[in-house]
Amino acid sequence: MLQPCFSGLFWWENLSFSLGEMKGPQKNVPRLYWLSFVLVAAIYVLLALISVGASAAGVFLKGAAGLSGLVLFTPGGSFLIWLTIIVLAANACSWNFTASRLIYAAGRTGIFPAVFGKLSRNNIPISSLVTLYTLSVFLITGCYLFKVPITAMMLFVNQNFIFLCGFIIVAYWKTETSWQKWIFSVLSLLSLSFLASEFTWKVIYPISLIVLGYFRFIVKKEDTLSLQAVDSQSKQELVLLEDSQEPSQPIKQ
Repeated sequence: MLQPCFSGLFWWENLSFSLGEMKGPQKNVPRLYWLSFVLVAAIYVLLALISVGASAAGVFLKGAAGLSGLVLFTPGGSFLIWLTIIVLAANACSWNFTASRLIYAAGRTGIFPAVFGKLSRNNIPISSLVTLYTLSVFLITGCYLFKVPITAMMLFVNQNFIFLCGFIIVAYWKTETSWQKWIFSVLSLLSLSFLASEFTWKVIYPISLIVLGYFRFIVKKEDTLSLQAVDSQSKQELVLLEDSQEPSQPIKQ
């Protein structure tokens, strides 16, 4: 029964990408987190109770497919099916929203070209959405033509979350000051190592992204330092020029 409580914590990071567009985030974000967590956890607990009850009645349920088979035999089952479709569509929209804001943020910070960091008149990142749509069509077409299974693509994508969690643990270890950080950090990294061990050679993909991002960060940092040095030198030259052009004060007798 603890699984639903932890499952309710997944994918909440999508909300963080919309904080810049939210009114009163200091007040509304905690409300959204708690209300959505309680709602999702309650749904998962309800599904767990249904599975236990069905097993006690001799009905074997296997995964989401088995649970979906019960929908047709419940009151308002057709409505629940349409509600499920709406939830799936909303989930897809949330991922598109998150990915487009990531591209937009990368354009604003200089990681991507500046064209991706611009908004339309309605404050919509059009360039990011068009790029995301083009990449999605390209990947879906490539998977279809080259017979790449969906499970393989999901494995490639999920690796990024594992490595991202690793960086979060490192950040927690660097910012936390209590002795408990050693316990939580070591245990968390050990659990992640078991997950990462299943990826084998496929870890080349997230490692390549990390190296590329770090290289881009170093280049940007060097460019920033160079601009700062040029600005500082220009200011010094301007001060010297102004001092040389000041008229000399007459000497009083």
